Formats: sequence, structure tokens, C-alpha cells
Amino acid sequence: MNSSPDLRTSEIFGDTDSPEAGRKQGTTARLYDEMLQLIETGVWEVGSAIPSERTLMQDFGVSRIAVREALSMLRAIGVLEISHGKSTTVRKMSTETLAKLFPLMLSMEGEQTLIHVFEVRCALELQTARLAAVKRTQEDLNRLTALVERFDSFDTDTPESIEADHQFHVHLAKATGNPLFWVLLNVLGTYVKFSQRESGKHDPEQHRTASRAHHEILDAIAKRDPDLASERMERHLRDAHRIRPAATQSEDA
Repeated sequence: MNSSPDLRTSEIFGDTDSPEAGRKQGTTARLYDEMLQLIETGVWEVGSAIPSERTLMQDFGVSRIAVREALSMLRAIGVLEISHGKSTTVRKMSTETLAKLFPLMLSMEGEQTLIHVFEVRCALELQTARLAAVKRTQEDLNRLTALVERFDSFDTDTPESIEADHQFHVHLAKATGNPLFWVLLNVLGTYVKFSQRESGKHDPEQHRTASRAHHEILDAIAKRDPDLASERMERHLRDAHRIRPAATQSEDA
């Protein structure tokens, strides 16, 4: 089965203000981790009902409050579905659930996260650009052109332009014909959009740079030139993340 996102109690619980509060949170945290482990290992299978609250209280030797708090936390991260008057079941982790969790998971990593995201985007998107140049259809090209024009209709970052940018990259991935590429980029792109909104820079010059890059990538895709498409995608990602090529960085060191 699909493993759950790695949201352990170390990322959820902070310091406690009193010994009593620490004990209560400690019990809930332990229970949460143990239940999550049951889901990850497949003991609690996707689609199946988990034991009743009374059974969980007996099995784990905890109070009803601790059980309900732990179940509520698991529901909050999207791995359990709790219906009033019905059994609690294990949910399959969907792309939408991961997309909601990804910004939270990455925001906990600090400043280094942007570099991590850049590295992963390069690993994925240089290959998607290369494959899209070879495999794209005329319909793909028409859709990409429309998304580039949509992005160009804005002068700076807005929620609409950020979404158009995101969809351009996702549709490039779709044009490869490999669904794993676009699923991964769709999830990763959620954090990229999140960081763009949070930065609030609204830099018109950066927007124009991105626009030129989109046209250059689209041109390479239209020409069915995989090497050129990959090269232009890398330059675009470096500009977007404001990361210089490694050779330039080593010269400055």
C-alpha cells in the first residue's frame, strides 16, 4: 500500500509548558505514531475499518480522550475517514491529499527547502521537457501555447498567473505520456505556488523573465528539439529559484 506522509510527532508537537500537559501530549503523540505505523505497514489496510474506540483504549491502555485526539490528528492529515455513526476507515492517499500536506511538510525544513525543491524540479523537469519535445502532440502544443498566452496576460504575479505558470509545467509533464511525471509535479508545484504567494514580491521584471523563458521552452518543444528544451528549462528554473550555475558559483568561492 502507499505509505503515509512522514509527519511524525516531532514535527507536530512543540515544547510543553507543564509536566501534566507534557504527559497528556506524550500519550497522544505516542498513540498517533503507533497508529500511523499500523497504517504504513498495512496492518490497517486501505479501505478497511479500524478497531472501535473501546478496543483501541484496551489495546493501547489509554483513555478515550487520547484515542479521539490521535484519531482526529490522523483524520487531519488525510489518512483516516471518520463518519458520524459509522466505522472509521483508512483512506487511500490521493494526489490532492499530498498536495495539501506538501507545503506544510516543506515549510518545516527552513531556508534550505528552496534549494531542495530546485534540485528535485531539475531532476524531473529537465527530463519532462526533453520527453515532451519528442512525444508532444499538436493538441499538447495548442494547450501549452494557450497557457503561455494566459501567463502573458498578467504584468506581475497574481494567483491567476501563478496558476497559469503551474499548469504550463504540469501540462509539459502530461505531454510526456508518463502519468507519474505530472502527478509528482502537480504535488511539488503546490509548494512552489505556496512559496510564490508567501514571498509577495510581485516583481514585474521577474515575471517578464519567466514569460520569455516560457516562449523559449515552447519554441524548443514546437521544434521537437529535446536538448534545447532541456537546456532552456534548466535556465528557467535557475532564474525562477535565483540559483546560478554550479560553475559560476565555484568561481566565486
